[in-house]
Amino acid sequence: MRTLALMLVLSHCCFAQTATPSSTQTAGDDKYAPLPDQIANAKTVFLMNETGKARFGDAVYKQIRTWNRWQVITDKTQADLILVVTDKGGMKSMNPSFYLNVIDPKTGNQLWTSRTTMQGKLWRSLDSVARSLLSDVQKRLK
Repeated sequence: MRTLALMLVLSHCCFAQTATPSSTQTAGDDKYAPLPDQIANAKTVFLMNETGKARFGDAVYKQIRTWNRWQVITDKTQADLILVVTDKGGMKSMNPSFYLNVIDPKTGNQLWTSRTTMQGKLWRSLDSVARSLLSDVQKRLK
């Protein structure tokens, strides 16, 4: 009986420990994995469009400008981040994938990747795809 009582007390303590948020965590903070500090603190970005589709690069540029958090600059060496947009499968595919890779310009390390597809809708606009790619980073920086 003592063993059972001890097990109940220990299990209650373990549950209480895991159910209580830490003092540094606030409600909702654990919804998304945190972004690296380089992304959170960035002010300037250099945009590279490797899709071969100028209109898609324009759509991503427009979404960045609309967001108004980062300034797009033309000197890669002065940028806080390099944003590389790519696609796989191309428009010949029924569901091409589009990627936004966030690169640290000092180290060349990839800091984050967002991915979206046409979601089986070939009529989906490039603006909509660009918005989806950027929204992954946006929701994590709110």
